[in-house]
Amino acid sequence: MAVTQKAPVGSTFAEAVSSPAWKSRPTWYQVSTDDRMIHPDTERRMAERMNPRRTVELDASHASLASQPGAIVDLIDQAATSLG
Repeated sequence: MAVTQKAPVGSTFAEAVSSPAWKSRPTWYQVSTDDRMIHPDTERRMAERMNPRRTVELDASHASLASQPGAIVDLIDQAATSLG
């Protein structure tokens, strides 16, 4: 991940978001309980604001996609099948 991850484009921080997708589309959310980049309580507040159909808490760091791939796939699969 360290080799492929790039810094965000600077303009990302200057552009205003007019209509975030989570306001008009169904959402699912995963909280990493051992995240040291975004505090888990902050993640929970973001999830609450989005009113997700489901929130999953994983004993994982910020890199939950790498450390808990099965749980992430399960969440994505549940989201996809619930809309189908």
